[in-house]
Amino acid sequence: MLCYSCGKQKHRLTPIKSSLFDINLIMCDACIEGKYEPRWAIILGGRQYGPDKVRDYIVKRRYHGKDITANEIII
Repeated sequence: MLCYSCGKQKHRLTPIKSSLFDINLIMCDACIEGKYEPRWAIILGGRQYGPDKVRDYIVKRRYHGKDITANEIII
């Protein structure tokens, strides 16, 4: 299986509740320890709840992948 956050295949994955939504995410230990969220969840959280809700994730870059732009949050 693949980690929902980093997308890498890991031997050990753990279900953990998302801090943005009421869903369970399957993530590796490194992403859980770093308090990462999937990039798509941060974008959707910013669209639904506003940029203040996801500011910490974006500023501290607690996601994997390319930079999240304001354009992706606002649209």
